[in-house]
Amino acid sequence: MKNKHIFLGLSLIVMLLAVASCKKGNTYYEDFQVKYTEFDGTSLEFLESQGSTYDSLLLVLDRVPSVRAKLKDPNTKTTFFAMTNSSFTNALEAMNGVRRAGNRSPLYLEEIPQLVLDSLTYHYAFEGQYDTPYLRDFIEGKVIKAIDNYDMTLKYKVTSASGIIGGGQQQIILSDMNKSIFQRYWQESATSVVNIRTRNGMLHVLAPSHNFGFSKLAKLLNK
Repeated sequence: MKNKHIFLGLSLIVMLLAVASCKKGNTYYEDFQVKYTEFDGTSLEFLESQGSTYDSLLLVLDRVPSVRAKLKDPNTKTTFFAMTNSSFTNALEAMNGVRRAGNRSPLYLEEIPQLVLDSLTYHYAFEGQYDTPYLRDFIEGKVIKAIDNYDMTLKYKVTSASGIIGGGQQQIILSDMNKSIFQRYWQESATSVVNIRTRNGMLHVLAPSHNFGFSKLAKLLNK
C-alpha cells in the first residue's frame, strides 16, 4: 500500500510538470508573437536601407509620389504593406505571358499607365497604425479603407508550429475585396514579416509569392 501511494504521488508530480512545461511553451510563443522590429527612421528610409530587396517597390514609389510622400513624412502615421522584388516579377511575368500570347509587346514597371499604377499601389497603404495586437480581436478580419477610400480587409492569423496550434508564425492576411462583400470574390495574400515599427508608421512585408496588384495587371493591361 505504501508503494502504491508513492507511485501515485510520483505520477501526480510528473503530470504537474508536464502541464507546467506546456504552459511555458505556450507562453514562449505568445511572448514571441508580440515583439516588434524597431527601426530608427521613416518607413521610406527602412525600405531604402535594405539593399536591393525593395528596388522594384522603390521604383514604383518614385512613380507614385503621393504614397512615397506618406512613407517619408515624419509627421504622419501610415501602415504600409511592402513587397519584395519577386512580387513585381510575378505580376509582370503573368501580364506579359498573356500579352505575348496575343502578339503584343511586353510592358515593364516604367511603362505601366499612371492611373493603373496609382490605383494598385494605393491599396497597400492605410492611414494610421495597424499591427497584430490591434487585429487579433477581429475574428473575421477588419475592413479598413486604403488611402484612396477603397475597402480592403486585414485579418490576423497564427500558423501552427512544433505541435502547438496557433503557436507558429503570426501573419496578417491582406485581402482585396474587389468591391464585394462575398469572400469568394476576394484575392488575398499573407505576410512573411509583420510589425516593423518605424518613426512614422508600421510596415508589414508580403510573402514573395504575392502578385503585385492582386493579379489585376494581367487583366487590366490585356483588354
